Formats: sequence, C-alpha cells, structure tokens
Amino acid sequence: MTRIFTDIEQWLAQRHRWLQAAASHLIKNNNTLSDTDLQELIELCKAEAQLVNSDKEFTNIEPHSLSVKDSSTSLKLDAIHSVKGISALGPRNPLTFSGSLSIVYGQNGSGKSSYVRLLKHISGAKKSGKLMGNVYVQDQQSQECSLTITSNGNTSEVMWTPELGSLSELSTLQLYDTDCANVYVSEENEVAYEPWILQFFSQLTNTCVKVGQAIKQEMDIISLTKLSPPERISKTKSILWLNKISASTTIRDIDTHCSWVEADELDLNNKRQQIAETDPIEKMKLFRNNAQSIKNFYSLLAGVKNSLCEEVCKEIINAKSDYADKKKAADKDAKKVFEGLPLEGVGTKSWELLWEHARSFSEQHAYPSEPFPYTSTGSNCVLCHQPLSTEAQGRLNSFESYVKASLSKQAKDAEEHLNTLFSAIKEIPNESILGLHFNSMGITFDEEKKRVIDFCNTLQKRSDGLREAASFDQLFPLPSEEILNALSEAAVAKEQQASSYEKLSKMENRDEIKNKIIELEARKWLHQNKALISDNVDKLKCIVKFKTAYSLTNTQALSTKKSSLSDELITSEYIKRFQKELKELGGSRINVDLVKTKAERGHIYHQIRLKNCPSTVSTSEVLSEGEFRIVSLAGFLADVEGSSDNTPFIFDDPISSLDQLFEEATIKRIARLSLSRQVIVFTHRLSFLTLLEEAAIDLGVECDVTWLRSESWGAGEPGETPVFAKKPDKALNFLLNDRLSRARKVLEEHGRIEYDLLAKGICSDFRILIERFIENDLLADVVQRFRRSVNTMGKIHKLSHISVDDCKMFEDFMTKYSKYEHSQSYETPALLPEPEELKEDMETIKNWLKEFKKRTSA
Repeated sequence: MTRIFTDIEQWLAQRHRWLQAAASHLIKNNNTLSDTDLQELIELCKAEAQLVNSDKEFTNIEPHSLSVKDSSTSLKLDAIHSVKGISALGPRNPLTFSGSLSIVYGQNGSGKSSYVRLLKHISGAKKSGKLMGNVYVQDQQSQECSLTITSNGNTSEVMWTPELGSLSELSTLQLYDTDCANVYVSEENEVAYEPWILQFFSQLTNTCVKVGQAIKQEMDIISLTKLSPPERISKTKSILWLNKISASTTIRDIDTHCSWVEADELDLNNKRQQIAETDPIEKMKLFRNNAQSIKNFYSLLAGVKNSLCEEVCKEIINAKSDYADKKKAADKDAKKVFEGLPLEGVGTKSWELLWEHARSFSEQHAYPSEPFPYTSTGSNCVLCHQPLSTEAQGRLNSFESYVKASLSKQAKDAEEHLNTLFSAIKEIPNESILGLHFNSMGITFDEEKKRVIDFCNTLQKRSDGLREAASFDQLFPLPSEEILNALSEAAVAKEQQASSYEKLSKMENRDEIKNKIIELEARKWLHQNKALISDNVDKLKCIVKFKTAYSLTNTQALSTKKSSLSDELITSEYIKRFQKELKELGGSRINVDLVKTKAERGHIYHQIRLKNCPSTVSTSEVLSEGEFRIVSLAGFLADVEGSSDNTPFIFDDPISSLDQLFEEATIKRIARLSLSRQVIVFTHRLSFLTLLEEAAIDLGVECDVTWLRSESWGAGEPGETPVFAKKPDKALNFLLNDRLSRARKVLEEHGRIEYDLLAKGICSDFRILIERFIENDLLADVVQRFRRSVNTMGKIHKLSHISVDDCKMFEDFMTKYSKYEHSQSYETPALLPEPEELKEDMETIKNWLKEFKKRTSA
C-alpha cells in the first residue's frame, strides 16, 4: 500500500490548489468536513478562479499522511431510548442490545418495522424511506431519540433528530431488509465497504459536488437585467452591438457606444425638425441668415475683446505714463515763462486754445503776411486790438517761444498719441444693441442671453478701468473665450443645418435622415440605459469567473483515479466474496454473476446479473422469490464483510420467502457472523427465533432475546421474552421467583379476586413449560416443533433413561393444569391453586430436571 499512497500523493499534488486543500482537510479530519471547512473550501475555489480575494491559505498534503489513516474501528449499538414522535413508537423503557447476537421478537404491529426504519435513517441506509410520526395522533411530537454507542471501547450517548441526517458515528452500521434486497438485485449498487483511501476519494468527490453546487447556486442567482429597446430602433447598429455584449466587452466599448452629448441632442432635434419641415428652402435661408448674424456678432465681440487685449492695454497705460511725464516737464518749463504774470491760468489748456485761435486770426486776417505774433512798431494785439507796448511785445514773443519749445511739443504729441489709442478701442454694445443681435441670431433663452451680456459687461468694466488704471494689474480681467467658442460652434451648426435643409429641399437624403434619426435615438436609448448595460457586462464577467470556479470542481479525474484504484483494491475481492457467500447460503446453483458496471463521480457501481443472458433481462424478473432473497443476502454480505471495521449488522426478517434449505443456511450464516461482530435480528417468526437461538448455542455465542409489545401508551415497548420463547429452565425460574412472588403479595394485600387473575396466567404458562420440558429435556431435544430435522447425534441414548415415574409425573401435571384452560362445571368448578401449591409443583419439576440430567449424563 505504501507505493499506492505515494502515487496518490504525487497525483494529488498536480490537482487544482483548492482540491489539494480539500484533500488536506479530509486527511486531517478523518474524512469529514465541518460546515466551516466547506465554506472555506468554497472561498478557496472561488479565489483560485480569481472570483474573490481571500486571505485563506492553500494548504498542501503532507508527505506520508495517507498511510497513517488506513485503520479500522470497532462499534457496538447498546441501546435505543427516549424515542418520541416516530411512527407509533412510545416505549417507556429502552430497547437494549446485549451479547453478540440480539434477537428482537414481536408480533405484527409491535413496533419492529418502526425501529428498523428509524435505524435506517440514523445510519443513512439505502432506501431509508419516509420517517413519519403517529398518523393517528392529531398533536404530533417533535421527532427525536437517543442512542447508547460503544466505539473502540468508549461508551457514549448520542441525541438524534431527523434534521441531523445520518449520524457519522453509525455510518458504518449495515442494515438488511426488503428494500436493501431490491437494491442489491434490481439496481446498480455502490459498494458499501471501501478501504479508507477509496472512502477518501468518495468524500473528496462529494466535496467537489457540494462546492460545485454551492458555486452554481451563487452563479444562478446572478440575473441579467432584461433590456427591451423599442421596436423602432431594434435593428439599428447600436442595438445589434447591445445584443452582442459579453464578458469581453470593455469600458471603452461601452463609453463609445453609449456616449451622448449636447451636440448629439441638438443634432437629433435638428434632424427631427428637418424631416418634419414642409418648406426646407425657407428654413435653409433662415439658418444661413442666423449663421451670418452669429458670425457678425462673433466678429463684433472678438473685435471689442481684441481692442482691449493685454498688448493694447499695456500700450495705453504706457502712453498715459509717457504723456504724464512729458506734461509734467512742459508744465515745469511754463512755470518759468509765466511766473509773475498778473493773471493766473496762462499756459493752461484753455489758454493754449485761445493762443492757437489768436495765431489763426493773425495769420489769416490781421497780419496775413507777417509771422505770429506780429509785434513791430504800430502793431496791435490780435486778442484785445490795443496797441502793443514794449513790455507787451516782449511778453507775446516769450509766449510764442514757449509754445514752440520741444517740451510742450512732446507733451502735446504724447497726448495726441494717447487719444489715438483710446479712439481705437471698439465700442461695446449696450443691452439695446445686444437685443437686436439676439433677434437676428435667433437666441431666445435667457441663460444664453445672460452669458453674452455678462461677457460685454466684463469688457465694459475693463474699458472703464483703463481710463483710471496706472498699471496693468489694476485692470479688470478679460472674459473667457467660452462665449466666443460657443458662437463659433453655433455658427458652424447653423451652417450645417442650412446645408441639411438644402439637401432636404432636393429630396435626395430624406430616407438617410430618417435612418440617422433612428440611429441617434438608439444611441440615446443606450446612453439612458448605460448603467444597466455596464452592470450586465460586470455580471457577465462575474458569470465567466463562476464558470471557471465551477469547472475546478469537475469530478472526472477523481472518478477515473478511483476506478483504477478500485479495480486493484475492491472489484476482484468483492466478486470472490460474493461467490463465497452465495455458496455458504446454499445458492451455488443460482446462475448469477457480480460484475462492475461503471465509475461515476468517484463512486464505483456493481450489479448482479444473470449468466449468459442479455443485459436487458432483469435479474428480478427471472429469479424466484427465494432465489432473489438469497442472491441479495449474498450481495449484501459480500459487500459489507469486506470491511475491516467491526460494526453491527442488522437484519429485518431476512428469511422471508426462503425454503427450508435456504432458511437453515441463512440462520447458520447469521449465527457465524455474530462470532466476529454484533448482530441484531428483528423477526416476527417464533420458529426463526428458536432456530437462531439453537444455532447460537451450537457456536457458543451469547444470545439475547427481547420481546416487543404494543401497549396503550405506544408500540415498541421492550420486555421479558414470553414463556414460550424462553429456555424452559430459565422460564421456570422466572415464574417461580418473579411472577409467583408478585401473585402471593397481591393475594395478601388485595384478596382472592385480584390473585385469581394472576394465578390463571401463571397456570397457563406453567402448562406451556411442561410441554417444553417434555420436548426439550424428557425427549432430549431429538424432535422440535419448529425444526425440520430430527437430531439424534449425542441425544437419542438419553431416551433410554426415561422411567414410568417420569411419564406419570408429566401426565399428572398435564392433566392438572389443562383443566384451567377449559370451561368449568358450575357444580364442581376447579379452583385455582394457592401460591404454596404452585410453588410445590414448580419445585417438583425443577428437582426432576436436576436429577434427570444427572441420570442421563451417567
């Protein structure tokens, strides 16, 4: 086996990582998994498929860990007690099983079948059927019971309810009944016993199935949102794309096909208007005019903005500074010229204007041929027309010198340059002018108007501030290009609309526009459902990962590996055991074979088939009822006897439909089974009980018999074996020491009437025992009523020791106690004997038996 274990460990090391973890769990926990373990394995499987992130570790199988698990167990079922809510069972006392062979006898309706059905559910037997409550009781109890179990020498009590399912402690218990017989003969059957390593593979396969089912259940919960586009758009490219989305669909794909911006909405509305338009030429003109108006307005605003650009403003501010500097220098020079004059204001702007007008008057009218100012002798002032004195002539000449001086000229030039720059600033349209432009452009929305007005107000603030600003930092910032860009785009859009209406007027592309409208509507519908589409794609990706995880639970490799192992470890031995069991049960002449049929999900199946017959012919259709029963028993025993575990075997009336030969062989086989393990037999046949007891005695097996009864409080009440089912000597001691003592006490405490009720039963059972003593002891057990054979070996010589006194004693007792079984004469009734008389008669039989045994053994 070491080679096999090493090979398996190497094979497992090549499996999926989560499966290696599952194998490690099973090895460490004796082929069992807790709910927590199972949930951890589900998480590991999903993590291996990259479905979830997990902090759980993928454990590996430790070297040589398989070989230490190949061990056996010893199990014994000691008792069933505290049974509630199960069929009609309602015992007040536990049903105990002592000794190697326990026989539970009871008539029909005593509760045997209910106990068997209960044990089938507890042990997880094949075809366990339905476990019902008492159908005749309206108020149903909760179903439960307790069991006392001894496993490997350790005794414990286990509570069981149907919700717990089969108990792992009793999973190796083997039970045979009619349902089990049908399984072994009529169906493909999985071998019940498997070496530990094959059980390990079965559990590993079951784990795969459970993990796979859990993952599939999660996957099946994922539900894609059903998207039903309107019929009008169902054949568009957009919807065709939608129908093809898959787990490979990217976010970029979704963004591309589901995009929808303001321009798309405008385009859709325009096309709808176009297709609905009755006079497209008029619309074309309207949009062209709008486009031109927008262009003109764009040029207006752009021109104003450009006239207030940074370069222009900086130039103006610099010109202002230059003018101020030159003006200051000229004013300083003038102060020198005009200082001390009788009048103030000389040299100011108004004075300079007056001076220039005086120059014009002198040169054009007063003294046209003379330079200004004309100050020769006899000249007059062109301003006041008074003759010029010498002082006045000097003053006028100094004034002219100042005016013609360079500082004053520079200041004047700087001023003219500044005025030129200011005059280059374009006029900003007011709200009245803007209103006219709005009408020509077709702008009606207040929000759009406000954006334009705010743009112009911002320009106005910058222009106004430019007059006072001494530096560029003091200026109000220019508005953004947003409104200009919008106007540019709007002009292009209007041009496109005009072109569309122009084409429409020629009726060349009306169908094309209709198709574009439908395509746009489809894309808008995709945009409206983008979140759902994205969610569906995410779900599809999740489903793909779930399918990957589910594929990791495939059991084919496990089944193939187990099948090859089972050929080596099970099948050949199983078939040998079947043939051996069939022979021991007297069925060698039955023409059947046990064959392996298949391996499925780690389970190996065999079937009993007729030799040399087509596989379509059912075995159960050909075999007689007795042959059917023997073949099924052979299959059952061959199956479970292969186990190294010492576990209980339970039989429910195994000899029904058997003839005497098959019956005797079966009884002997069951008795031999009890030599190596606990055997529990449920039966309603007294003959079977008697024969099985004898077979046990012949083998020296301790046999325990329990009598089941149906009482008023419920069926299944265990008690002492009835007198007719006990050994005569033990039954006599029971009558003498137990029942007679109780009858005597009743007589003393309650009187004759109560005593007679008990005494009549004692007399009846005593008469039965007298017959049993005759059969079992006087006649040396040579002939038995329930036995087919006449046993003479070592017995017939005892008959020679029978005396006349022996015969007379039994005749007298038979006569005496028979009368209590019949109706009595009114005149001479037979009174029941007193306790002392009964005791004396019983002691007589007891003493005779002791003396007769000595006599026959001499």
